[in-house]
Amino acid sequence: MNISKHETEWLQSQGAKMLQILGIKEGASVVDFGCGEGRYVIPLTNVVGRKGKVYAIEHIDSAIAVIKERMPIFTKNNNLEILKIDNLQIELPLQKNTIDAVLIFDVLQYIENWDNLFCYFFNALKPDGQIFIYPAAIPHPGDIDMEVVKNKMDKSGFKLVKSHKYTMMHATDIVDDIVYTFCVK
Repeated sequence: MNISKHETEWLQSQGAKMLQILGIKEGASVVDFGCGEGRYVIPLTNVVGRKGKVYAIEHIDSAIAVIKERMPIFTKNNNLEILKIDNLQIELPLQKNTIDAVLIFDVLQYIENWDNLFCYFFNALKPDGQIFIYPAAIPHPGDIDMEVVKNKMDKSGFKLVKSHKYTMMHATDIVDDIVYTFCVK
């Protein structure tokens, strides 16, 4: 397994600290939508602990394989469920009002129908649930217009409660960037 020193530090401790500051609590049920290779999934499993649950939603087989390889190295918790989806369709087995938080980090640029995505998670979230959106300010194809996101979130029943800069991982780099926190109206 080829992994950099700063990514190892992220997976062992820094990621968990960032997620706790973000507001993820022990015992929570959390979705990481479009989780990639698990740079947030693995720290999430440690933050929510044995009484919590993490759902890693991904469609790329090689990314799922990396998560499965890294899990036993970086966590002792067995609280992860990987949900493989094809074509990023929102046909997930999450029950209504069961999820405390959803991470949508650097993935909106790949989603064609944000309305369906936001409505799906509106139904899956508990009444006090939150969605955390990281649009990734690092330039790449498909930059996200947060004003459009805010309008669509508003129409889907969410309100923006804060935006805050965090030290976090983007791909394999440590960056300081903004995460937007939305809650059910």
